[in-house]
Amino acid sequence: MATAALALAAFALNLNTVVIGALKPFLPQELLPGANSIEWLVGGAAAGSALGALLLGPLADRIGRRTPLVVGSAGFAVLSLLHLWADSFAVLFTLRVLSGFAVGVAYASASALAANLVPYHRRGKTMGIFTAGMFLAVPIGLPLAIELAKAGHWSFIFGVQSLIALVGLAFSICAVPRDRGTGAWVAPWHILRRPPVLFALAAVALHNGSFFTTVQLATGWLDHTGIVPKNDQGLLFVGLGLVSAIGSFVLGRVSDRYGKRNFVLGTSVVLLMCFGLLDEHLDRTFLLVLGVLLALTAAARTGPLQALISGLVPAHEIGTVMGLRAFAMQIGVTLFALAAAQVEVGFGFAGVLLAASACQALVYVVIRVGVREGT
Repeated sequence: MATAALALAAFALNLNTVVIGALKPFLPQELLPGANSIEWLVGGAAAGSALGALLLGPLADRIGRRTPLVVGSAGFAVLSLLHLWADSFAVLFTLRVLSGFAVGVAYASASALAANLVPYHRRGKTMGIFTAGMFLAVPIGLPLAIELAKAGHWSFIFGVQSLIALVGLAFSICAVPRDRGTGAWVAPWHILRRPPVLFALAAVALHNGSFFTTVQLATGWLDHTGIVPKNDQGLLFVGLGLVSAIGSFVLGRVSDRYGKRNFVLGTSVVLLMCFGLLDEHLDRTFLLVLGVLLALTAAARTGPLQALISGLVPAHEIGTVMGLRAFAMQIGVTLFALAAAQVEVGFGFAGVLLAASACQALVYVVIRVGVREGT
């Protein structure tokens, strides 16, 4: 029940991340005054989330993880609801940054709580269920956001996510065990001095940066090549989102049986092959198979990689390392997005795919060389 409560919280929190891009065609002019306004809104939420996670981690270890989850979720619910009254770009941008900060606080807390629910040898399954909630935000949240926007109510999706966050908050209060914390402050830079942790966080940045950015850029590639026109992509990404959630939910337990490190290494090879094989000249059926395999593998790896990182530190430092993990994830997305924008100009989407393949190869190398299985 505690795992389900945390998965519901992850679902609500990830809605905040995935819906804003889909709303771009429906936002009024006063909310998007410039050509890059949507990028500022996306980047503001990501920066807020990174900062919230980084600052929260040590505090959660000191005072306990459930209290920051409750406070972060409550703040997120209120800030989500305030989106309904956003009437200018400045107001909307401020709400995106603040809600992103609340997401960072709540998500880092929820990640640490999920890791602490079970011993390490069962953590791959638990973290897989937890992240499945996050992936469900795509197939459920995106279509709902678009339908509400088509009906003339683009902001209503934020009211929906506020309601879901409150339900998740009540569920968490009832189901998630209290933890008292250690009373000691764990400095993040002390943890970063440990090579295995540093290598693992580099793997997080490389994986999330390359995968999530490439998926976002793939929408334009599919459209202008005629493989899947933009108007027909909704059903495709709903299906891939469901595949991602299923992969995370089902395959996390495989990593418990064969080892989280081995699972991450194996999925790195699969992702490297998938990115390398993608090409606009391939048969559509084969492209669809590659897309399904890519979504399934990337999602299945997310929980075990979190579990692997949690095993690199003692229990009283899990909050800090999960905060660092969330920070590394956002930094990875930001850096790869900036690099991919330049690569795409010079080499097209094929260059982005090559860069994504290189990142997955580096994930394999840093895990193989620098990380050992935890306990």
